[in-house]
Amino acid sequence: MSENATEIDEARKSPARGIALTTSLVLLYDTLAAAGAMFASLMVRYHFSEYSVPPGALEYMAPAVFAPISAAVFLTLGVHRGLWRHMSMPDLLPIVQAVLLSHLIFLPVFFVMNRLEDFPRSTFAISAPFLIMLLVAPRVAAAAWRSGDLRSLVQRGDESAPMAVLVGAREHLADVLKAHLRRASGPSFRFRALVETEGTAGGRALYGVPIEGGADKLTRAVLRVKRQAGEGGVRIVLADPNPDAALVNEVARVAGRTGVQLSRARGGNGVRAFTSVEASDLLARPPRALSRDGARRLIAGKRVLVTGAGGTIGSELVRQAAGLKPERLVLLDSAEPNLYEIDMVLQSMPQAPSWRSVLGDIKDRAGLDVLMAEEQPEVVLHAAALKHVPLMEENVSETVRTNLMGTRNVVEAAAAAGVEAVVSISTDKAVDPSSIMGGSKRAVELYLAAAADKVEPMKLASVRFGNVLGSAGSVVPLFERQIAQGGPVTVTHEETTRYFMTVEEAAGLVLEAGAQAGAVGLEGGDIFLLDMGEPVLISRLARQLIRLRGLEPERDVEIIYTGMRPGEKLHEALTHAFERVSPAGPAGVLRIQTPGLDLARVESALEQLIAAAQRRDDDQVRNRLKLVIEAGWPEGVAAISQTLPAARDA
Repeated sequence: MSENATEIDEARKSPARGIALTTSLVLLYDTLAAAGAMFASLMVRYHFSEYSVPPGALEYMAPAVFAPISAAVFLTLGVHRGLWRHMSMPDLLPIVQAVLLSHLIFLPVFFVMNRLEDFPRSTFAISAPFLIMLLVAPRVAAAAWRSGDLRSLVQRGDESAPMAVLVGAREHLADVLKAHLRRASGPSFRFRALVETEGTAGGRALYGVPIEGGADKLTRAVLRVKRQAGEGGVRIVLADPNPDAALVNEVARVAGRTGVQLSRARGGNGVRAFTSVEASDLLARPPRALSRDGARRLIAGKRVLVTGAGGTIGSELVRQAAGLKPERLVLLDSAEPNLYEIDMVLQSMPQAPSWRSVLGDIKDRAGLDVLMAEEQPEVVLHAAALKHVPLMEENVSETVRTNLMGTRNVVEAAAAAGVEAVVSISTDKAVDPSSIMGGSKRAVELYLAAAADKVEPMKLASVRFGNVLGSAGSVVPLFERQIAQGGPVTVTHEETTRYFMTVEEAAGLVLEAGAQAGAVGLEGGDIFLLDMGEPVLISRLARQLIRLRGLEPERDVEIIYTGMRPGEKLHEALTHAFERVSPAGPAGVLRIQTPGLDLARVESALEQLIAAAQRRDDDQVRNRLKLVIEAGWPEGVAAISQTLPAARDA
């Protein structure tokens, strides 16, 4: 074994040695406490008697016999394994049991030794409560010092709640158990086993719940608790507030194999709740918490218009903007049900800003002009778009009319109204697009680049997203519906990958991009992007979503591969080969620049595309869209073969 390997092995052993030393010291204290309690009880008993302590060293003999008996009982019942700073009511019962059992064993043993001569039977009435006090007092003191109060020591769990195995780092396990014991109402569990991810406290206990060991003991712990529960349900609960994706995936595998459901503890404003594990927990990276400083500069005290305000991203933009104290929010959407839903959300907010909900279409330039004149927004967050890839393949002209012409309408109306900044949402499907939807979004990116100089001092920004978890058209809601129906789950290809981000990340990036655009401006079409880590294998995501429901892929829910749909790619990219990427503002936010664009060529191609869409000539729209994408390649850079359908002759 190498020197480094030896050091690593020793480092791994040191926590276990520390645990062993601590438990040995606790056992030693408990044994000495037993001897002291017996000695003191004899002294007290004879102090109130007319007789003095008889000769023969009874006061030393009895403690000497009682101490090892107590040590053996304490060792058997595991009294020494509980962590003092996490003492709770469940820890008291083993202590009381151990004290009573020690006295019951001591009685016949001492009878054999000296027939209990001169040993007052009433001594037990003194020694038992005295020993319980000696064992409990330091534990309670340590727990009170650790937690700051004693409430968590006297709360008892709901005996009707389902049994559960809690998984996480030791400190998170303790936090969840303590908070759970304090809960007066709401969903709860009866935790019957703990799995500590550090793997250093196996054999100990927290708040009376045994620690099975490390993550490799999870399956054993779940099966043991399932035997205890009988017909009752069992859960695995993740304790960590931001669990590592690898841990979530491993726990999900165990949940699927053992047929139990998976939950997690979430904290908010000091109150914990237990919720289902979500798809966002399966990302190969922790969700990014973007700084709110830029968003606050962009929104606070401003009049803000959100287009597509009822959609998944638009509604999240409204929620986040509402919390940043704007002067007024204007919500625009063409879908009445969606607009109604977000309007109801604002009505339920205790400190919602002034707002107005408007039914309207971004293709209606006159309507936009009227709205801009009435509301005089200072910031426009443009989320309205058509985005379902297969559906847009069958609605070519309408896709361009909404995504490109609608964006042009918004930008021109905003410029005429004196708006400060417009932030538009793009997609990773705009990179080397293979679909009408992706091509239309690339056209929007190029339009914003061409329009940037013409609308000054108004600032333009484009935000390129990956797939947004839970958004309309995302695979996650589809998979969840299919799982709820018992399957099958449909995946296009077993090797398909996608970049994912949460809806909170998406909305935060839009706001941050607007703030950055105001600070740095655009140079030939800047685009903002979130560092989304590694792409996710869709077939693996499907399997993990099945396991999150306590099911096993193929055994309980079938997965079938349907083949790639029109316009879909096996893998998405986040940037073109010719784009320059640099950090922008907060960590994780990137700025993309396209040097050397021939903006005149881009504008000419865009005008021809818009004219074809106005005529609703789908064949010409496909042709002109390909030419727009080719025009977006910088001068001097050889265009690669486009993946859109070949341009047709005019």
